[in-house]
Amino acid sequence: MHLRIILILTLCGLAWLTTAAKDTRPNVILIMADDLGQECIENYGGESYHTPRLSQLAQEGVWFSNAHSQPICTPSRVQIMTGKYNVRNYIRFATLDRSQDTFGHAFRNAGYRTAVVGKWQLGGTSETIHEFGFDEHCLWNIRGAQNERYVSPTLLTNGKTKDFSGQYGPDLQQAFAKDFIKRHQGDPFFLYYPATLPHYPFQPTPDSPDWDPDRDPWFNDTRYFGDMVTYLDKLVGELVDFVTNEGLADNTLVIFTSDNGTDHRIISLQGGVSVKGAKGKMTVDATHVPFFAIWPGTVPAGLRMEGLIDFSDVYATLIDLAGISIDPKEDAEKDGISFLPLLKGVPTATRDHSFCWYMERTDMTDIKTFVQNTHYKLHSDGRFIDKTQDRFEQHPLSEAAMSEQDHALKEQFSQWMSKYDALRPERIPYNDGQPVAIPGKVEVERYDYGYPGVTYHDTTEGNSGKGFYRSDDVDIVSEKGRHRVTYTEAGEWLEYSVDIKQTGTHMLSVSYAGTEAGIIRFECSGQTLIDSIALKPTGAMDRYESVRVDDVRLEVGRQVLRLHIEQGGMQLNHFTITAN
Repeated sequence: MHLRIILILTLCGLAWLTTAAKDTRPNVILIMADDLGQECIENYGGESYHTPRLSQLAQEGVWFSNAHSQPICTPSRVQIMTGKYNVRNYIRFATLDRSQDTFGHAFRNAGYRTAVVGKWQLGGTSETIHEFGFDEHCLWNIRGAQNERYVSPTLLTNGKTKDFSGQYGPDLQQAFAKDFIKRHQGDPFFLYYPATLPHYPFQPTPDSPDWDPDRDPWFNDTRYFGDMVTYLDKLVGELVDFVTNEGLADNTLVIFTSDNGTDHRIISLQGGVSVKGAKGKMTVDATHVPFFAIWPGTVPAGLRMEGLIDFSDVYATLIDLAGISIDPKEDAEKDGISFLPLLKGVPTATRDHSFCWYMERTDMTDIKTFVQNTHYKLHSDGRFIDKTQDRFEQHPLSEAAMSEQDHALKEQFSQWMSKYDALRPERIPYNDGQPVAIPGKVEVERYDYGYPGVTYHDTTEGNSGKGFYRSDDVDIVSEKGRHRVTYTEAGEWLEYSVDIKQTGTHMLSVSYAGTEAGIIRFECSGQTLIDSIALKPTGAMDRYESVRVDDVRLEVGRQVLRLHIEQGGMQLNHFTITAN
């Protein structure tokens, strides 16, 4: 009898401990549409498309009327994932520097189950996804899944590539998202869902009258944009319903937004005004995106927030929500401000300004910036805009028309802009922010990221080689996936961050081609390394030869190599440094 009582009490105690130990931290689902400006949503006054579920969800939670992304996709993805303004860490289009900390790391390190589903477009492989903090993935636009995304897509799911003939990509990824949620109901989870819809190519969806599972995957017609918006609306509603039906709604925060404004080929009606898509531009409609959050029982319903937020704030808010601590040094480089109190209906001040640093694709010769608040905006070219009166930014305020308060605000904006501009690193090594290990091979076109005159110098404007690898003034030719520096001229130079593993003499070998003789030289951290290397003609621009120099002395540690062109005309492939 006593044994039975002890056993019952023991079992009850175990049950209590199990219940007490259950992790009740909130789940987080972050959904980000692709190319959907706020003018497309009915809740924001949109009149051209049918978005009943998105509008309903916005009304069931908190919706922000002054939320801003970056002007185009990769910059927005880098900013929302890292909580940093692009001035600190953006390197090139379709790439996220692998040295960066992401919200995936923060959640996984805190014991959350993590997944990313949708469009990646940040480079790498399935291993890269894991390195960025995600346990699982179902992605398009990553190595192994680079065919089209809609009809008959190719997807990379947890490291495995698969073609889905006749099926619809967004449906497949939605199914993965639901399965991930269902499998991890007992654990706190973070689901990052950068959706593919409604980015071009504009095509019929399975709900369109002329849906065709055998359609050309690259078919494109803007008249189907509305169908894609409505299908996205349906998918988001279905996912939220799924969370509710699984009994998870009261412990799950769902955020919906978009990576940037609408495609320039799309014209939408909002409040009786025709709004042309502004993706990629620096105007209000390029960055003004829908943004709302629902969390039954925690986030008040029907609450509109007019305060300013931007994508850097998402990281800060999510780790605040989950009670996650990050490394103080890393935290000091974050630019976001948590808006968690606003989600809980607690009045609090939002940011008084937002900063945008925009490098389209990979052109360090064309950097644009602006500082804005809810009413005014200062561009780096000096234009000062009253956004409340000039939505399309066609009539900058003149000095004469500005009040004393306007002048003071413009000066404050200018000071903030200078402060942020100074945050740009002088150089960022091409190799995912890390110097190239020496001994090793250095591809000549992979010179450090940086401004002209800092990490490179080219004597001619633009890329005469017409290669697609980089977009600054260095002349690069691209053929069959290989890239080389071409049309070299005397006086040009390129710099490379390297990490030399041992002090001693090394052998340096240069691969090149050319029909004329050339001369190059090398410096190491400002000191002459090799004063002259003669490059004899190889007979053709595609006939590569190598020349080597022995007994090159290098000191251990991180250094900067500079390759000088003394006599140009040749095409440079790579140089290799080995230890003697």
